[in-house]
Amino acid sequence: MMHLVWLVTVNLASAEQSPPQESYLLRVAETLELCRGDIGAMTAPADAAAGNLDAGGGLYAGGDSAFVSEMCGRAGGLMLIRPLHDKLPAKGDVVLYAPGPELAAPEGVLASGALVVVVGDKMEAEGIVAFSAHAEAYDISPRLAAAAQGWVFTAELVAALTRRGRMPVMFESIGMYGAYARMDKYLKQGVLYHEHHEVPPIDPGRLGGRYIDIVGAMLRRVEREETDRLSRAAAWAAGARADGHRLAMYSMGHLFPDEIGKTPIGQVFESAPWNAGFLNEPTLGQEYASGDVLIHIGYQHPPYRLLEGARTQGANVVYVSVLQHRDYVSDPAVIWIDPMWSWCDACMPLEGYDIQILPASGIVNGAIAWEIYRQTVKDSTPR
Repeated sequence: MMHLVWLVTVNLASAEQSPPQESYLLRVAETLELCRGDIGAMTAPADAAAGNLDAGGGLYAGGDSAFVSEMCGRAGGLMLIRPLHDKLPAKGDVVLYAPGPELAAPEGVLASGALVVVVGDKMEAEGIVAFSAHAEAYDISPRLAAAAQGWVFTAELVAALTRRGRMPVMFESIGMYGAYARMDKYLKQGVLYHEHHEVPPIDPGRLGGRYIDIVGAMLRRVEREETDRLSRAAAWAAGARADGHRLAMYSMGHLFPDEIGKTPIGQVFESAPWNAGFLNEPTLGQEYASGDVLIHIGYQHPPYRLLEGARTQGANVVYVSVLQHRDYVSDPAVIWIDPMWSWCDACMPLEGYDIQILPASGIVNGAIAWEIYRQTVKDSTPR
């Protein structure tokens, strides 16, 4: 069986790479800049992938479960991408794959004849194109780095499809008024490409580079404007850890809670999903006490019930969300951290398209969670 093969290499020694920053936010921003250096090498595989999809092939996300969730059903993401799970792709399909810890692409996938695009751990095998996510360069989470590189490649894939006259349907955040109507119109009807659209052909490198610009600016703005709140949150957490109080980091969203619970963060913080602003947000009843510190890495809404229950019992709360809870603005035991992405999450306007595309929340929120952890363990001496 014939395969298309690309060997993509990045010479980090020759790249203009600055020494690692202490701030996790800045380290993620600098990792995105290394991803920028891969964009030129993405053109050929993105064009090949677009050709497969244009001919009727399917698009799948496989590998690490958090990566699959981050890429599928995502605000600003592609409606046409599906989780691979245990399915074997067909010849002509495209698989975006992120190897997790000890999780290499299955032999059946590699032998299927599908175009396999690997992001994350570098893999060298016939029939795949692999892009390092550069996690080691600035010592950031491999899962977070793979998600960032996955979105950069997705940007270039969308552009490649526009050069074929196709515009794939993109999801809108379910926090937006038109999101469910959009899914009824397209997803439930199996319509994954717009029959008519006004998006012009997009040159290679333009969307991927713009995504890096926008998300990098958000990360630097959080570092610049929220640094005092982040430091105070970490000081609370370090104190709670040292004094034996309850220390939790709840989370919601596609990359989460795995990015907390299955990483070193979860060895310091109790981890659990808490879907704030949705009907399945937990009810009151959690037992907290004075001195406990509860952190919520959230989405659009503040964690209403967590704030009410924790503050009633005397615990401190830190929450990350687009919207601030007006009842706790002056509460000295509550810290709100603004992630700097907009309500729609998708961060890139696209000429001729009705909604913005490509999400920022997973990357920015991940960097915020890791920054709180970094400062917590740096400043805490467990007893």
